[in-house]
Amino acid sequence: MSRELSKEVETFISAYSDLFTSPSCSDSELCAEIARNVGRHYRPGVTFFTGGKISRFETQDEAAKLIETEMRMNVTLKLGTHLKLLHIKKIESYSSNSALCWLEWQFVPQKGSEYEGRGWKFTNVYGYRAASEGLVAGWEFVLRDEEVESMFAATGMRFDD
Repeated sequence: MSRELSKEVETFISAYSDLFTSPSCSDSELCAEIARNVGRHYRPGVTFFTGGKISRFETQDEAAKLIETEMRMNVTLKLGTHLKLLHIKKIESYSSNSALCWLEWQFVPQKGSEYEGRGWKFTNVYGYRAASEGLVAGWEFVLRDEEVESMFAATGMRFDD
C-alpha cells in the first residue's frame, strides 16, 4: 500500500471514530446531527451487510437516516451509542485507491444502563475508496455481523430487527 493511501485511510478512520467516542453521542437530541456527520463518511451506494441482510443507500442522507434510526433505538433501549475504537486490526490495500479495513470497537453502555460497565467488543470490516470522479472519499461497504452478534450475546437485543 502506498504511504499516501495508508496515511489517508488512517486519518479518515480517526475522523470517523471520533464521531462515536463522546458519551454525548448517546444524547437523543444530538442523534440526528451525529448521524448526518456519520453519513458523510459513506459514499453514495454504500452497502451494509448485516447477518445476511443487505442494505444499500444511494445517498449519504439515506445512510444517515438508518444510522439515526439505529442510534435512537439504542438510546431508547438505554444502551446509548458510545463506541471506542480499540485499534485498527488491519488495513489491506486492494488497489491504488481502495483498501479493506478491520476495525475493532468496544461498545460502552451509557451510565445508568443495566449494562453499564459491561461493554462488548466487535470487529467490523469496511471498504474504503479514495475520492474520485467527483465523489468524496468514504466507506463503500461495511460488514457488521460481529456488531450484531456481540450485542445480542451481551444484551439479548439486536439493532437490526
